[in-house]
Amino acid sequence: MEITRFAPSPTGHLHIGGARTALFSYLFAKANKGKFLLRFEDTDQERSKEEYVDSILNSLDWMKIKLDSEPIYQSRNIARHKELAIELYKKGFAYACDCSEETLTKMREEQIAKKQKPKYNGLNRNKNIEFAEGMVLRFKFPLEGESKFKDLILGDITINNKEFDDFIILRSDGSPTYNFSAAVDDMDMMITTVIRGDDHITNTLKQINVLDALGSKIPSYAHLPMVLAESGKRLSKRDGAEDILDYKKKGYLSDALINYLVRLGWSYGEEEIFSLEKLKKIFDLSDVNSSPSKYSQDLLNWYNNKYLNFLSAEELSIKVKENSGIDFSEIDNGNLAISLLAKGANSINQIAEESIYFFEEPQIKFNALNIDTNKKLLFSEFSKQLNEIDFEKSKIEKYIKEFLQANNLKFPELGKPLRVILTGKENAPSISELLFILGKETSLKRIEYTLDD
Repeated sequence: MEITRFAPSPTGHLHIGGARTALFSYLFAKANKGKFLLRFEDTDQERSKEEYVDSILNSLDWMKIKLDSEPIYQSRNIARHKELAIELYKKGFAYACDCSEETLTKMREEQIAKKQKPKYNGLNRNKNIEFAEGMVLRFKFPLEGESKFKDLILGDITINNKEFDDFIILRSDGSPTYNFSAAVDDMDMMITTVIRGDDHITNTLKQINVLDALGSKIPSYAHLPMVLAESGKRLSKRDGAEDILDYKKKGYLSDALINYLVRLGWSYGEEEIFSLEKLKKIFDLSDVNSSPSKYSQDLLNWYNNKYLNFLSAEELSIKVKENSGIDFSEIDNGNLAISLLAKGANSINQIAEESIYFFEEPQIKFNALNIDTNKKLLFSEFSKQLNEIDFEKSKIEKYIKEFLQANNLKFPELGKPLRVILTGKENAPSISELLFILGKETSLKRIEYTLDD
């Protein structure tokens, strides 16, 4: 049985990259009838905050990513980590180091002067110093050969062991370091596959060596290429790297965001639309691209528009009311109005913002239309004839077409100012649909207000 984990540090909110990692880990576990676990790597006591724990949990809940057990808090396992660090020291896989900060600084400076990679040079590796309080414990990284693993996405990863140094596993204050704690927790949680960003490849090779020294089974690893901004640079908040819950506040649907995130580097034939339930059956890491993906606001908007239009008018009304307080049930043809707005909307918030003309009279003065005053007569005739027809959508469409032909007009000559008269906006839905939804009385009232100017 596959067991995966998502291991964020609660030092900030969940963003696009982390959300995608969590989603892929969850889907891989579910597709393999396994378990998805959550571990908060909260050993940085200064920066770790409860508000970020809550925010991450709320984000995962909104994305419908369900945990198969209660979250693990790394800070509660420190005694276990220290115990195993001492055990590795006693078995000869780690050694005590009493190098002062001055010694380490001098070491780095000399290496930089020689144009060498700054790293610990193994000064105390073979001195057999007896470990005492205030010292650090360093892992005895193999001196010869290579560290390697077969990545489930990137293929064979190999780095010469000379590139590594004897990294610290226990600090001078007795606290364990990230790479040691993560390795121990993965072992204790019986993680079978670790899915995370490709910025962790070096950490993975360190952790593999730690797990090997602990006599643990080594998990499989899958490193996801980064999500970049459209410019090709690292994602910034301006490019979309914001709190996942901000997308909820902006009126994005979780189903749309999930569909968008899964398509950042993963594909399944020519399909574009996937429900979470289907993804839990078909997701496979072999379908993940080994190249970085680029964030696209336009594509996210496209997905959200699709999912908005999958909803019924009643479902849309509930969501709009929850987000904005606007209640489409208060107006005539409310269901038709909200469905019309959803056709061109990128978000629930946009539906709310665009809906104002269904609830309030725009009251447009004729001179605001920026058209010749002699067109007043034309609109007066349009209004008069409109009053005579049955207000059915097909008949409204037929009437508009006939009116344009009879007066030798192109549609924008009538449609553009009429749209402003009816809505107060230059960009609005189909004129015939607008007239039908607003109804004869309201439509004529708005036209007459403008013509009476």
